[in-house]
This record gives sequence, structure tokens and C-alpha cells, in this order.
Amino acid sequence: MRKIRILFACPQTLFDVSNGATMQCYTMLQTLSRMGFQTASIGGGIFDNPAGEARIPNFKAQLDQNKSKTILVNIDSSANPDNPIRHYFFTGFKSTAWGEITSDEAGKFLVHYSKLLRSFKPDLVIGFGCDALCRSMWMEARLFGIPTAYIICNGNHLHYRFPLHDVLLCDSQSTSAYYRDREGLTVHPIGNFINPDLVVAKEPTPRFVTFINPSYAKGVGIVARLILIANNERPDIPFQIVETRQKFEDALRHLRSPGGDIGSAFKEQTVQFRNLSIRPAAFDVKEIYKTTSVLLAPSLWYESWGRVATEAVMNGIPVLASSSGGLPEAVDVGGVILDAPKECGSTEEREKWLTLPSEESCRVWADTLYRLFDERNSAGWQARCAQAAMRNSTEACAKKLLNAIGPWLEKRAGDGDFSNKGSIRFD
Repeated sequence: MRKIRILFACPQTLFDVSNGATMQCYTMLQTLSRMGFQTASIGGGIFDNPAGEARIPNFKAQLDQNKSKTILVNIDSSANPDNPIRHYFFTGFKSTAWGEITSDEAGKFLVHYSKLLRSFKPDLVIGFGCDALCRSMWMEARLFGIPTAYIICNGNHLHYRFPLHDVLLCDSQSTSAYYRDREGLTVHPIGNFINPDLVVAKEPTPRFVTFINPSYAKGVGIVARLILIANNERPDIPFQIVETRQKFEDALRHLRSPGGDIGSAFKEQTVQFRNLSIRPAAFDVKEIYKTTSVLLAPSLWYESWGRVATEAVMNGIPVLASSSGGLPEAVDVGGVILDAPKECGSTEEREKWLTLPSEESCRVWADTLYRLFDERNSAGWQARCAQAAMRNSTEACAKKLLNAIGPWLEKRAGDGDFSNKGSIRFD
């Protein structure tokens, strides 16, 4: 009997390391390849952030060298040399921003996608995106009689009904409940696929309390206050901030005191942050976790999961996180969960995310951070992190995924006669 075929389809490249959803989906395909499924992907040079190009060596140079080719094919043997993943890369997008795709570019992408459906004959198409191009992609699969699965990795899809999908997937129980309660949708939680080989440091030398992405949504105001408190009370604790999408200095300029104007937090005083190292984003995240003792994840926006939290516990690093969305599931028993200070607002009070909370409101955060830092290497915390990592392993995620999509795979839609199907007729 032939192998079951699964296609991941999205205008965004699967190799975008600035997007947690694409990283999750790439590891998912790798896991399915190891399990014996025949897998492929089609996407283009769309990234969430220019830093996301880090996984593709000399990205722009490669496009220039191959500008006469509309589709580049990459045979990916990273997970299973005996069963490689085939990546079909569309070179026709002039911009790397999703919102700048032109109708002409979308039409050409759709033609190549339809050709791939006809030649690869998948039993299931998985992807995300609900703009006009993506809706055309899902409808095209429907015209071939191929079921589709949508992966929801955030809380931004309220009011969208997913009318062209047979099964909806998400990472956390929290997000599943979020869409069930607000939209009446059935969404299957499958966890977050993370490849430990890419995130676990070999010879850790833990030193820092680390915070990744100093943006308002991620709780930079809370972290700024914690650093100031610790500088006075625990000068032995060094901090490390990894600048991915925003710079810490820029964030500080806009922070405001509770109830004050934007920029008022440090307007009339000069504040010196001590014991603080700033480092740029790194594709090899193992280098970040290698020197991390405790990870801070005080997110204020709705976190469907919180990938960095799971990556940390995989490294035996306890996490201090907020109770936003799926973050508690990402941390599991590998850390401590606290409610964000009320001054910083809720997940829906974005105007308050710029608030620098008071020392009093961050007291429990500071005391908990000191405890985690002092006990980080204890047998107890190491055992808890190991338990959390096992619960969120790729094997555990794969089991949940196959439970959700299994009934659609059993239909073996790829066995159908595709010769006269689809919206485009090819000679």
C-alpha cells in the first residue's frame, strides 16, 4: 500500500524563523517524514520579519541566480534521508511582506499550486492564511476532492468561520476553548512541534535571567521593573535581553507611568540599568539557552502557546511566565505562572501594555524570580522541566495530530482521478 501523502501549503515560506507557526509546521512535517508519511510543502519568499531569512543562506542571492525559474525544488533529507520532504519554493513574490502580494503574483502562485495538487495528489492539505489567495487555495483543494486542515496559532481569527476547511487544529487547550466559547468552533489542540535537536544546548553554562523580544505585547514593562528591583536587591543576578523584533532602548522611550502619558516613565529621571547584557537575535537559539538560568515570559497579549517557554524547559531552564492564553500549557510544570500586574492591563487592553508597573505590583514577580534563580539547578526543578518537556515532545504532539486528522487521511483522497479536476485546465 502506498504511503499517505500530506502537503503543507501557504504563501509564507516554511523556513521563516521569525514566525512560530512556520517553525512549528516545519517540525511537524519532519516528524511526519520520520513516521513514514510522504510529505511536501509549497510556499514563497514571504516572511513575518526580515530576520526570518536566517535559515536560508544568501536568500536574495539565490533568488537573483534563479530568477528565470518560477519554482525551485529542495529535497530535504534533514529528518529522514530515506523519505525526504520536497519543498516547492515560488520565486515570483517581489516583496517579502504578505500584504504586498499582487493579484498577478497570487494568480501565478495559484497555478503552480494547482499543478502540484495534480502531480503530488495529496490525501490532505494543511496550512494557514485566510486572505483571498489562501481562500482560493483551499477552494482549489476542494475542487480536487482533497480535505483541508487549518492550523490556528493565535487568537486573531475571531469572526472568521473557516468555511473551506474540514478540520481545525491549534496548539493549546486554551486556544481550543477560546474559539469554542467565542465562535462555537471545534478546534483540536495538538501541542507545539519543537525539534529538541535545534534548541537544546550541549554544554550549558547558565548565568543570565533571559527575556526574548522586548516588545510591549511580550511584557517589556514588567521586565524593566524587575531589572530595576533586582539591581537594588539582588545585584548578583545578571539579565540578558535578546532583541528580535524590537530594541529595548526604543521600548523604554515609550513606557509610561501608571495613568501617565506615553514616554512618561523615565522622562524626568535618568535610570541606569545595571547587570544587563543586550544581544541580537540568533538563528541558533541553543546559544541563547546555553547561558540562561531562568527565562522570563510575562506576555500581555493572548499567547496561543509560547514557544520560547517550551524551548526553555527542554533545556532544564525554569520559566517565570504570565497566565496569558496557552502559556501555562507551554510551561507545564517547568516553571511558575503569575497574573500580570493589573496596571499593565489585560490581553484586550492594549493601551495599557506600555505601562511601567510599580515596584509594589511586581513584588510577587521579583520574589518568585529570586527563588527560581537560587533553585534553578536543584534536582526538583530539573525533574519538573524534564517532565514538562516529555509532555510536549514531538511524539506526544504527533499522537494528538493523527487522532485529529486520521479520519480524513483514511479517505485517501489522493487515489482519485485528478485529470479533469481543479479550476485550471492544463494541456
